Amino acid sequence: MRRREFLWRAAATAAALPAALPALARPFGDFDYPWKLGLITDEADADLARVLTQFVPRYRLRWVELRNVRFDRGPVYVGERGTPAEVRQVKEQLARAGVRLSVLDTGVYKVWLPGTRGRENASDLNPVNTAYSRQLEILKHACGVAHQLGTRKIRIFTFRRVANPATVFDRVVEELHKALAVARSEDVELVIENEFDCNVATGEETARLFRALPDRRFGHNWDPGNCFVAGETPYPLAWSKLDHSRIVHMHLKDAVRDASGHYHWMPVGKGSIDFVGQFRALKAMRYQGTLSLETHYRNARRDPWTSSIESMDGIENVLHQV
Repeated sequence: MRRREFLWRAAATAAALPAALPALARPFGDFDYPWKLGLITDEADADLARVLTQFVPRYRLRWVELRNVRFDRGPVYVGERGTPAEVRQVKEQLARAGVRLSVLDTGVYKVWLPGTRGRENASDLNPVNTAYSRQLEILKHACGVAHQLGTRKIRIFTFRRVANPATVFDRVVEELHKALAVARSEDVELVIENEFDCNVATGEETARLFRALPDRRFGHNWDPGNCFVAGETPYPLAWSKLDHSRIVHMHLKDAVRDASGHYHWMPVGKGSIDFVGQFRALKAMRYQGTLSLETHYRNARRDPWTSSIESMDGIENVLHQV
């Protein structure tokens, strides 16, 4: 290449950089509190390599949460169906990116309890079509995957929501004790998510559950967005009911409710949830757990990647206020 052509191309490249630099210059390293922030990778893209080489560096993240990853055979729910070769591939990718796995996601107990039936139009953003009888088998598989990927935390649920969750509370607790036996034998922790379409969704329901489960192998995945969609104000109302010492992980997503009563996901900070107050409360208690963006929101382009960028930028804006 001639010198004049080289200089022209260099100048053209430099001229194009300012539009890209502002997004890359907003790292999470300039806050006065060590937030252990990450994301559920497939909320941005099921292509794990893309997330780890583009999204993660953009925000200097050091944690991720795994659910679906795209392999040669298609999208695979790693914690439930990942093969040994696929798990090794994921482990190598995480190591190259210098990130740690906060929680391994499963859909364990996100099924109907025998003898119960669903509400009409029940929605589920993360469907799991697995028979009740296989739940503990799936959990045992997830334990092995979790250990391989360097975490002891496995996400589980409280069965699909019935019309009156109080009527199945004792049964849910009984089933969770079955899962606890597996957790003890496999040396893992069970992270229970309050899920709007499961029997434990609100702060009130979560508080009751953890009073019934004193074993510290049970931790709470606090999800303010799910609480809001379940009809309760996450902060400060639901927050005031929770045992904060049981919260080991959080999901971050925002929402609004329209005049007709329908809920719509939003970028964090653009919805109705008081995330500024929530993060201030976390900072005041010196929260040491991990947090994951769980986007759910879709912008006008219906694009998960740019929607996740909007929402992670929203988290950054909230943290600057805190």
